[in-house]
Amino acid sequence: MTSDRQPGTAHDRLEHHARHRPDAVALTCLDGDRVRKLTFRQLSVLVASAGEGLLAAGARPGDRVVMVLPNDESFVAVLLAAMARGIVPVPAATPATTRSEAFGRRLRGIAADCLPALVVTTAPWRDAVRTALGGLDAPGGVRTWPDLAEEGATGLPPYAPAPDAPAFLQYTSGSTGSPKGAVISHRALHAACTQAARVYDEGPDDVAVTWVPLHHDMGLVTGVLRPLFSGYTSVLMPPEAFARRPAAWPAAVTAHGGTLSSAPDFAYALCARKVTDQELAALDLRTWRVARSAGEVVRAATAERFTARFAAAGFSPRSLCPSYGMAEATLTVTTSTPGGPPVRLAVRTDALGEGRVVPAAPGEPATVLLSSGTPLPGTEVRVRDTSTGRADGPRVGDIAVRGPQLFSGYWPEAHRPAGWHATGDRGFTHGGHLFVIGRTDDVLVHHGRNFYPADVLAACEDVPGLRPGRCAAFSLGDGDSGSRICLVAELADGPGTPPAAQVAAQARRRLASAVDLYVSEVVLLPRGGLPVTTSGKVRVGETRRRLLRGTLPRL
Repeated sequence: MTSDRQPGTAHDRLEHHARHRPDAVALTCLDGDRVRKLTFRQLSVLVASAGEGLLAAGARPGDRVVMVLPNDESFVAVLLAAMARGIVPVPAATPATTRSEAFGRRLRGIAADCLPALVVTTAPWRDAVRTALGGLDAPGGVRTWPDLAEEGATGLPPYAPAPDAPAFLQYTSGSTGSPKGAVISHRALHAACTQAARVYDEGPDDVAVTWVPLHHDMGLVTGVLRPLFSGYTSVLMPPEAFARRPAAWPAAVTAHGGTLSSAPDFAYALCARKVTDQELAALDLRTWRVARSAGEVVRAATAERFTARFAAAGFSPRSLCPSYGMAEATLTVTTSTPGGPPVRLAVRTDALGEGRVVPAAPGEPATVLLSSGTPLPGTEVRVRDTSTGRADGPRVGDIAVRGPQLFSGYWPEAHRPAGWHATGDRGFTHGGHLFVIGRTDDVLVHHGRNFYPADVLAACEDVPGLRPGRCAAFSLGDGDSGSRICLVAELADGPGTPPAAQVAAQARRRLASAVDLYVSEVVLLPRGGLPVTTSGKVRVGETRRRLLRGTLPRL
């Protein structure tokens, strides 16, 4: 077996568990009322069949295979089968989680970039995938699951990948420009899983619960790869189940005794708003010891609302673990750890707008920020103030990171120089903790002050008629003092939504009072009108471009 020659890969860990704990549950797949469980031995057999199918379809070591697969055993089997044979798996978004136009554009972009040998999907999605690919047909065509796993044996020997060979390509969420494929090596993946096992004290008795799409780095790492490395059960939910009913997430944690579960900030906020008293009464969240929040700027208000709402269900504020990471870091750079509540810091709002970090005295206008934790073992974080060139210190600056879990570069070059990686995010360090403010490209500068997307989102959170988490503010002018500020937001579509003019006026007043930002124009869109990344973050720059081109769907 491969694991006898090259220890440490994801497939090697599966084979280890299949030999030593064959009847332990590796996967629990939820699909409505149906629950499917696979032991490590059963998953190993399924992976072997999928590997033979990939080879029979013509894929060879070094080839790329694009995966358009759901959150279930098909995704896990194809992923691990490819890794075991030296084939490079490329997770991609599905038609079920992405609007059709965005799905087609993104899939074509990925295929054009990585030139896959074949694409694997399900029978219900086959036509949508073929349509999306257009003329970019892979040599091996579009294969469907489970037919792929039934194509027969090839007799080719196992493949032992080198530590620095690509384990998979993780395409970035695409907040700007075309998606880029971060090359994650087996060495980086092993480092990332080892770091997480240490800081979260992961072990065989843990249970992960994941609704985040597996094509996203958060879903992939926390829902598949880390459970395999530490040998615990992963409970996989369809993302649509959470979208339809947010209470399905904590309900799954309750039903399966979940101990580890991760999601972006918006998911915690949505649960705090949408879970009813009746749904709350049925929950028992005492087992949930690591509730990781990452994928977007973590907000103190969200943490307070979630912990207050779910305290009655046994959720401990000490379990919330705000984190910071990215695809290029195999998910995590910094994290809070269970056992202590997340660190909050109140800073003067006026100073923060000028890029300075000044703790607020009692009675001063303050912005409360939530720490994203401290660096993982072996990881370093540096914040450089671009105006002075100084590293670290009491100013907001550009975040750079380095560590063993970093990617090898972007496909196809994949030759990232050893050392620091500029993340494109802004923030500051204080007391060893990292506080992330937002994307560098999304910061709005007006009259010499900085306004961050998280502040705009927080200010608009309680405006009646606005869809929470779906707004963006930017300048419509070329200069600073003469520019006009525009707010673009999605209008809620529920009953009792106020008239659009009233919503716009309230949004202006709220931004002026909360963050001292005076908006010249408010553009309201229907639900789903804003361009977002695959992880649900609003694409601020793309929103501005579409507004200027006149391609946003106005009410």
